[in-house]
Amino acid sequence: MYLEKNLRQLVADETARLIYEEGYRDYRLAKQKASQRLGADNHAKNQPSNEEIEQALHEYVQLIDPKEHQATLRLHREIALEAMEFLKPFHPFLTGSALEGTSSPVSAITLHLSANRAEDVIVYLEEKHLPFQIHERKVKAGKKQEYFPLLRLYVDNVEVELMIFPDDGHASLSALNTVTGKGVKRADYKRVQEILATMPLP
Repeated sequence: MYLEKNLRQLVADETARLIYEEGYRDYRLAKQKASQRLGADNHAKNQPSNEEIEQALHEYVQLIDPKEHQATLRLHREIALEAMEFLKPFHPFLTGSALEGTSSPVSAITLHLSANRAEDVIVYLEEKHLPFQIHERKVKAGKKQEYFPLLRLYVDNVEVELMIFPDDGHASLSALNTVTGKGVKRADYKRVQEILATMPLP
């Protein structure tokens, strides 16, 4: 039993390392990679839950040099705030690692936007002559999963993801966190300002 629990924890720890150090965004893929590296089979007893991986990620961050981590986190939050000011017409909210405090140098900054049409955001960026890539991402909203437009661009060599939801607010507000199964934690411009104000200066 101890070995089973130990292997499960090792998989969680390695998954957390892959997310932080190698930039894995998908917990499932990171867990598969970690299991392969550790020789763990797919039996449920050896597979940590997303909540266990999230806990391991927060513990892993504690092992990083505090000044180095705080510098990365501050940079990502400052870029997020700048991007939110720029994207103000689309009511941006910050979510993901920059909000949770687990940003690494290879993490992306994730913003949720609201727009009548995805093309409105695309045209807005094109008019500002900003290069970006167009993708889509599957998001669980309520009891169903839907694909929503995702724009990817870079600011100061940091990746910024723009998730675009219909401006009725329903989809973005009902979007569920794939880790907890609960509503996605989000922060508006004012809240991000407040969070930054509490961070130690470099």
